[in-house]
Amino acid sequence: MHKAEDLYQDRKDNRILDNFDGDYGYPLLGKTVSLVKDPYSLMQDHYQRYGPISRMALVTGQRTLLMLGPEFNEAILFDREGNFSSAMGYRANLGHFYEGGLLLKDGDDHKKLRRATQPAFKTDSLRGYVEMMQPIQASHIENMPVATEFTFFPRIKETLLDVASHVFVGLNIYGKDAKRLNKNFVAISDGLVTALPYPIPFSPFWKAQRARNQLRDFFERRINRRRKDDKQDIFTQVTKAQTEKGEFLSDGDVSGHMSFLLFAAHDTTTSTLMNMMYYLGKNRKWQEKLREEVFTISKDNLEYEDLNKMTNTELVFKETLRLNPSVMMLGRRSIKETEIAGYKIPADTHLTLGLCYVHRMSEWWDEPLMFDPNRFEEARGEDKRHPYCYTPFGGGAHKCIGMHFALMNARIFIHQILKKYKITIDENYEPKFQYFPMPMASDGLRIRLDKI
Repeated sequence: MHKAEDLYQDRKDNRILDNFDGDYGYPLLGKTVSLVKDPYSLMQDHYQRYGPISRMALVTGQRTLLMLGPEFNEAILFDREGNFSSAMGYRANLGHFYEGGLLLKDGDDHKKLRRATQPAFKTDSLRGYVEMMQPIQASHIENMPVATEFTFFPRIKETLLDVASHVFVGLNIYGKDAKRLNKNFVAISDGLVTALPYPIPFSPFWKAQRARNQLRDFFERRINRRRKDDKQDIFTQVTKAQTEKGEFLSDGDVSGHMSFLLFAAHDTTTSTLMNMMYYLGKNRKWQEKLREEVFTISKDNLEYEDLNKMTNTELVFKETLRLNPSVMMLGRRSIKETEIAGYKIPADTHLTLGLCYVHRMSEWWDEPLMFDPNRFEEARGEDKRHPYCYTPFGGGAHKCIGMHFALMNARIFIHQILKKYKITIDENYEPKFQYFPMPMASDGLRIRLDKI
């Protein structure tokens, strides 16, 4: 039996969008190829030709309304009246791999899971993670190539996988369990964005589905044991989390939640740190500004309270996410007919919020294509011109639960690397960018580190 309020999950997507301007693109693929290649150009084209809301189609022929503007972000993310479903917005993509994650839950189910796991991201817990992650980052940074150009992506990916294995799951990073977990996680990431989301044997999507099952099993086999442990990692805390009724979360909720957290935390931070390194290598003035800030903290190992002293690092972090947010778009589906900014939206309609495009709209940002962290200083406050013109972590009830962890992770890494090395990127180096599954230099980012 379904609860009355959940019946929308059984209904099919509304495909009658011809009363909106736009075009669906190619059969089956829709606009997916153009979107993956360059989402900014596609959104700019739709905005100029059709206005702030337009119809298009995605892979497998899914029809959606592309919405471009902070007014849409606010109405859909804030969602005071419960008009939009996050679960239905992601069922056709993330739902293949991360069923049970926070983005794949609505209403009371979402509130229960978020409320029960919130303590794992509170200040007391974050304080403990600072101590856990610093030795791992320091070890990896110490072993990076020096005085020669190298590809940064494999190095930062391995670093953050080890951080996630230890801080999120409480594993020995040199053990077999950590290697197995990392292998499954990478396989899921490789199959997440594909033009053929079908379980064709030995295809990336097929391998990703197998890895998903193994990852869920990995967590579920350890839940009972972790409830008896005194570890401080996030997985152990989630296994002990209880609902308002004093009940443990189900095994499926725990494994789904942990699988999604790994994806959300790792890929987003990898992308952000890669792009921060790019901008610091290209902007020596800002690199030196952050290095001065790092050396004002006369400690090899930071304490949690030290992180708030890194205000310039936070400005660069924010500007990096403005130019290339780790989550380029957000999906929702309307539950009932509603009106947004004068547009009548039918029930069961898939909606795509172009967050990345809003971050570069000249209506809200001064010289929006320029790297300018000072725009986030309180005196200028460009991000305050509209409460939803800057949304790298989403908003409303589904706002990213790990946003403070992400900033903390970035601050610790920048502190570790700038106190030891000068970052150099060839002034003629302009790498081609990829945008999915995460925005980054498609060649993995060529950099050089020199000891100070």
